[in-house]
Amino acid sequence: MMQHDGRDTSREAAPDPLDRRLDRWAHVVAEIESGYSLTFDDYLNDLDLRHGLRALPADDARQAGLRELDARFKAHTYPSGSCVWGDDNAEAEGWDRERDWYYWRLPTHPGPAFPDT
Repeated sequence: MMQHDGRDTSREAAPDPLDRRLDRWAHVVAEIESGYSLTFDDYLNDLDLRHGLRALPADDARQAGLRELDARFKAHTYPSGSCVWGDDNAEAEGWDRERDWYYWRLPTHPGPAFPDT
């Protein structure tokens, strides 16, 4: 596509969807560190965002940043007794407590919109 200044932008790379997911996960982790003020449904959506980051190749340089974010997430969450989406959903989706560990964690400091756990 030609821009008004004559530049051809048809070959410019679109933002990487994994970069956008990683940026959003960083924002979620910061929210959890400061006290998660959103609802339980929002939290479930945020965990699904993290699940989408499984698509990041193991040899990708961004893995180091993901590991650091995950460590921060773990430091401000605690293990739940079951999958936060429910055991039936975990089984239907094929989620595993070890591989998909984030689905088995809850925020240490949830806000008032979060149900008692």
